Amino acid sequence: MSFFKTIWGKISDTVGRPVRIDASTHAIETIGYAHHEVHAGSAFTCHYNNSVTNIGEMTAIAFNTLDTTKWGHVVAQYFSSGAAYFAVYENPSIDVDEGTQLTIYNRNRNSATASTMSSIETAPVANKATSYNETQAAGANITTTVEIERRYIGAGDKKSVGGGARGEEEFILDQGNQYIFMLVSLTADDAIHNITLDWYEHTDKN
Repeated sequence: MSFFKTIWGKISDTVGRPVRIDASTHAIETIGYAHHEVHAGSAFTCHYNNSVTNIGEMTAIAFNTLDTTKWGHVVAQYFSSGAAYFAVYENPSIDVDEGTQLTIYNRNRNSATASTMSSIETAPVANKATSYNETQAAGANITTTVEIERRYIGAGDKKSVGGGARGEEEFILDQGNQYIFMLVSLTADDAIHNITLDWYEHTDKN
């Protein structure tokens, strides 16, 4: 008589599979939820690199969120070769048609699913964000109101918003709103800026 039992996991309402364990450690083989969303084709990324030459010059990415309960769970990474601060603003005022449309990529390159985020345009384009250099930002007359994050970094620092684990650094974005992620130079020296946004789009399972 065998004392071994097979534990089954539910894949869908009609399909199940046996749960597996690691042969070396006997730990149950799992992946985190954010990793699962990559596999499911619901995770996205965009990035923007820019050169600045003076104090106060900025690099930014902005987008609109869709007004549905499919919310964006976003993590931002940013780098500056010179001293700078990084800030995240909710519900800014941005003149349309001033930046450059920025491609959003599905992190599962075999998936055809598009992001619901859209560009800052007269007619917003889905699956696009908008990037801004200093000249474009000035033309967009960006006015910020709700600052939900600000961090100061030294020359050559690469940081993530919030903390060291995704659960600490993730923002769940408000539906039907606008966000701008901004890196601002604190030095008069030439510097390179980079902003990378990673997120998945998910409807809460209440």
